Amino acid sequence: MKYLTTALALSFLYLFTDTSSHFSSGGLDMKDFNKDRVKTVVVSHRGTGDFRTIQAAIDSIPSNNNNWIKIYLKHGTYNEKIVIEKQMIVMQGNDASKVTIQYNDAGLANSSGPFRLNAEYFVAINITFKNTYNNIKQTVPYKDIKVAPSAILMADKASFYGCRFISVQDTLADLLGRHYFHKCYIEGAVDFIWGRGQSIYQNCVINVKGVTSKKMVNNREMLAGFITAQGRESEQDTSGFVFNKCVIKGTGKAFLGRAYRGYSRVVFYGTHMSNVVVPQGWDAWHYKGQEDKFTFVEVNSTGKGANKKGRVSFRI
Repeated sequence: MKYLTTALALSFLYLFTDTSSHFSSGGLDMKDFNKDRVKTVVVSHRGTGDFRTIQAAIDSIPSNNNNWIKIYLKHGTYNEKIVIEKQMIVMQGNDASKVTIQYNDAGLANSSGPFRLNAEYFVAINITFKNTYNNIKQTVPYKDIKVAPSAILMADKASFYGCRFISVQDTLADLLGRHYFHKCYIEGAVDFIWGRGQSIYQNCVINVKGVTSKKMVNNREMLAGFITAQGRESEQDTSGFVFNKCVIKGTGKAFLGRAYRGYSRVVFYGTHMSNVVVPQGWDAWHYKGQEDKFTFVEVNSTGKGANKKGRVSFRI
């Protein structure tokens, strides 16, 4: 069984590898983004760049753009609601702790928040995406928290390097397309990585914030959230989340995931799990009785939260 689960996890990693940092267009590689081959425009909310707002820089790009363009963000907090509908854009800061795109917005899973991606071939480097709506204490009940994504991804071939995604509920809406996340930080409490994306999370930090929805844990009631809510809908659906060599930590408690749809697929490989992960690990949600259709895999993980004692039977 050990070899079967290892092979399964590695097969998913192989399947998703094409979405990593190697995708390019016109022979352009990631290292070229720092060279003169790429046209660069500068955004500064203080007025020391080509544009004062990120959206203005995006709007300046031709709608039929076929060449990589880099939007360089100077240090600062950009209070904007950004929509990208043009392909081949690189958006880069020097330090994610000093470059933040934020907005106070909630209620709609596919449109609330500071950032929505609707175009393929997109790269973000060293940027924080933050929804400031749910600034709450850990003891606030789940019913008082609203859907408030920090980023909504609805396009293919996107990658994020050294970025941070911060909210409480539905933080990262990984909805559609193939995506790659490298050394990113993702913070939330409820379903904070969710959707039907086909994505790799490589060397990322997952921070469980506070306590949220009520579940029975160790035969007593406590509060626990959900890290993932993956929405694979059929056997033919190629979507799924792979977490490779990540770290799960935080101040709250959480399940690794719940089945957001009937064929939910999530793999944790070589991930360090602190005791924020509840013993059961996974939840069937509305799909109890259909657990044989889920693909919930844990291989070579470490830490107190990786203890298999108490795990649900449908975890592979």
